[in-house]
Amino acid sequence: MSGSKEDSRRASSDWRDFFWNPRTHELLGRTATSWGLVLLFYLVFYLFLAGLFALTMYILLLTLDDYKPTWQDRLGTPGESLIKPITLTRSNSGVA
Repeated sequence: MSGSKEDSRRASSDWRDFFWNPRTHELLGRTATSWGLVLLFYLVFYLFLAGLFALTMYILLLTLDDYKPTWQDRLGTPGESLIKPITLTRSNSGVA
């Protein structure tokens, strides 16, 4: 019985040392300098992605005209069609 308590205490101590190790001043296995470099990398990375998105939106908006649409999904005159609709009818002979 005492062995299992000792094992659980050791496992708890190992977990606490991993979370915060007071001897090496590490949090989750990283020093403050290491965490700073990771955060700096992601800050620069996400700023680059945001800048790339803003640049592409800016270029897209330069190509659009405020007064003339570039895409029209309606036909010029009502009833105009390029493809004649196909109607299926049953013949008298039984063969379609």
